[in-house]
Amino acid sequence: MSSKPKDELAATKFDFFVSTEGDDSWSGKLASPNADKTDGPFATISRAKDAIREMKEAGELDCEAKVIIRGGKYFLDETVVFDQKDSGTAECPITYMAYPGEKPIISGGKRITGPWKKYKDDILVCQLDEVKSGKWIFRQLFANSKRQTRARLPHEGYYFIDGVVGNAAFKYKDQHFKKFHNLTDVEVVMFHSWNETRFIVDEVDEESKTVKCLDPKARHVIGWHGGGGANRYYIENVFEGLTQPGDWYLDVHTGELYYWPVDDIDNLEIIAPVLKQIMKFEGGLKEQCVQYINIEGLTFADTKWPLPEKGYPDCGDVGDIVDPSAVTMENVRYIKFQNNTMRNIGTYALELTGYGCKIVDNVIYDIGGGGIISRNYDEERNDISYNHIHHCGQVYPSAVGINIDDGGGVVTHNLIHNIAHSGIYTRHWATKTQPIQRENQEQGLIIEYNEIYDVMEKINDGGGLFVRDANIIIRYNLIHDVYSFSDRCPGWGIYLGCETRDTLVENNLVYRAREGVHVWYSDRNITMENNIFLDGEISQINYQNPQDRKHENIKFNRNIVCFAKANWKLYRLSGMRSAPVESDYNLYYCPEADINKTDVITGLEGVKTFADWQENCFDKNSLVADPMFVDPDNDDYTLKSDSPALKLGFKPFDLSEVGLRGREKKS
Repeated sequence: MSSKPKDELAATKFDFFVSTEGDDSWSGKLASPNADKTDGPFATISRAKDAIREMKEAGELDCEAKVIIRGGKYFLDETVVFDQKDSGTAECPITYMAYPGEKPIISGGKRITGPWKKYKDDILVCQLDEVKSGKWIFRQLFANSKRQTRARLPHEGYYFIDGVVGNAAFKYKDQHFKKFHNLTDVEVVMFHSWNETRFIVDEVDEESKTVKCLDPKARHVIGWHGGGGANRYYIENVFEGLTQPGDWYLDVHTGELYYWPVDDIDNLEIIAPVLKQIMKFEGGLKEQCVQYINIEGLTFADTKWPLPEKGYPDCGDVGDIVDPSAVTMENVRYIKFQNNTMRNIGTYALELTGYGCKIVDNVIYDIGGGGIISRNYDEERNDISYNHIHHCGQVYPSAVGINIDDGGGVVTHNLIHNIAHSGIYTRHWATKTQPIQRENQEQGLIIEYNEIYDVMEKINDGGGLFVRDANIIIRYNLIHDVYSFSDRCPGWGIYLGCETRDTLVENNLVYRAREGVHVWYSDRNITMENNIFLDGEISQINYQNPQDRKHENIKFNRNIVCFAKANWKLYRLSGMRSAPVESDYNLYYCPEADINKTDVITGLEGVKTFADWQENCFDKNSLVADPMFVDPDNDDYTLKSDSPALKLGFKPFDLSEVGLRGREKKS
């Protein structure tokens, strides 16, 4: 950031300015309007973009060009779109940046100014003609940039169904449901195991306590056998749920917005989304990429999320990728998206399909979907690093912090927490956004130095790191406090999902999770070495396969595995077909029990204690002993110099620069 006074900002003939006080008919060449208001900065980014395009077409652009955006809030009428004609070059990149020391906010929303009238008690109401006429509908509301609660029941937690009537119908308990006001506008968010469906209510029979919904053709229907019991749900967009400060309800029939303000209404800036998308990069074929554009120091906010006519059916898998993301980059290369903030977004914040790009130093929070999606079909990796991503999955709980939807890359030094589903997720299943001939399935993926905690907040069956792919290095990550909603499909610290292969897991610290590691079906060629796994409240390592599957070449060597409670398990297995081919030179310890005599292993016939495990040719050179951590009560798991783990060949590793801590030390 420049230390020069604002009026001394050095500008070249290739720089343009944008200001909330500007005018698109002006030259865009001055940092602020002149006294007689006849010239000055542009009013919009789109106009500045067109000005640079005009210079390029005239052959005048022979060095870097900048669009410098003054502080203030810019409410967009339409998405800002870049195509190949807006590209820079390696020698002459094009940068869209905040004016030094100022904070421009690019909003996809609109202010709601009232007039507000008293409805009842502390609840206010205002009339929105655009809503009544059908021109505008919104499902999010923000007050002073904080998400307000769309009226729901119960206000916290969930109800549970009392039985299944059909794919889109269920019985309810007690008085959880009734013929609510504007019943067919009411939505039911129904959880399965790793994802959810958003139903729209069709009718309610109060005598039989039955709710019938429109059928969105969800892959996982109500009562799906893999859900692990009665579905939980909550009811949203229900007028009767308007019960606390921050609650709001929009009556789309009358155009009335009801709101229980969190402060005096005159002290609140109320914004509702208008646009689905703020910025889009539209590249063509591989040789027609949008390239060499930098986006720096901007805030992107206030986009809406779509709801299909019959409801949201679920994503079928994990990730809840719902188009469009707030900033979408299609077929790009060498784009830098740095030091930006993204908040109050309806779907995913940022979606990248391309290569050689840098997504660094961004803050992403309060997101309806997930944080970042990446797809890479070339040899040059994308760099996703030093991002702070938190409080995602507010609308779509199956969305994740970082979603490597295809290909490889480097995911490093990110801080990820308070996510509804998993912190980092990778897949190898094809989706509608991927070509049938997946060009770069085996590009290497490096996941390192990330700090992940407090994930799996709303969902089951996921983890801090959840991978389902090939050719992955997972190292130097700090993962802790991973507790799913229930323990049927528990949250895992590291989840090596179905058919994970050719993967190295080393030098990671995982503590306080339902289970430390899950090695799920048909995994092969996986080495887990020199990790510390602590305090999985169900088990520490779960080797699991369906009856018709098995693992191949799984190795577990020189790790430290400790658990505090005698009733927590060391290993869970589904038969010898799930056992590792190697497990040795590990250190095990439970302060409450002698694991040589205590039942700590399940799933292998005749094997219950650690002594039984060793008799079956596992861990012949391993030890049961206190690892001698420096200060485990305060989560300092470095080893004292006389730790017995060192004699087994364990090599201490340094996590002092994990997450954003490395950037802090370098700055």
